[in-house]
Amino acid sequence: MCIAAYQGERYIALQLRSILSQLSADDEVIVVDDASSDGTCCEISSLQDARIFLIRNPTNRGVLRTFETALSRSTGDIVFLSDQDDLWLPQKVETVLSAFAHAPDLMLTASDATLIDENGNKIGGSYYATRGRFREGLWSNVLVCSFLGCTIAFRSTLLRSALPFPQATLVHPDVWLGCINALVGGKTKYIAEPLVAYRRHSTNVTGVKFGSLWRFQKRLQLCVALIGYYIRQVSTAWR
Repeated sequence: MCIAAYQGERYIALQLRSILSQLSADDEVIVVDDASSDGTCCEISSLQDARIFLIRNPTNRGVLRTFETALSRSTGDIVFLSDQDDLWLPQKVETVLSAFAHAPDLMLTASDATLIDENGNKIGGSYYATRGRFREGLWSNVLVCSFLGCTIAFRSTLLRSALPFPQATLVHPDVWLGCINALVGGKTKYIAEPLVAYRRHSTNVTGVKFGSLWRFQKRLQLCVALIGYYIRQVSTAWR
């Protein structure tokens, strides 16, 4: 399980407790702190759980590079992504692992999420009810991303294709993983049940409102990165 953390002292201990209670003794939680200046690392260390591996970036590198570090250190067969400020609902791990166990060809899962506010109060029953529906195809996600990172899990073999992440600063890990999975023909399963309490507040990386120019730049960077990836794959195949 991988978390990219930054200035997360308010919520990260609550999030980790909701995760650790569902894991076995052999599981791992890799947290990469992106040079936080608050008490994030102290909150993580205070849990004193041997399953947590804390890595500290010496300088701030951004969410994409921070998740890349976490994923490159992961060793599990099934890899979960997590935000630092949400809460995993009690059935999340069991439900996701069951989906993989019953479908050997399944590469990636995504689930619905319920919405909570800064204080943990429920403000919505379904994340995807506000976005129409989940779409797993490549180009539909280039136009409007359906992948919510805190809800996805995937087989570690996907990382052979997805890493390293592109250098583009506006490409998000969840979008990249979903698109690469589509490019390599990986099977995706959407679990309609909410498995995460997704916290909406003013400092959400994915919840901040940006202008149309930013959204255009984001999609452009993703398209350029995907074209570059495809060209590299074709070139490698012809060698």
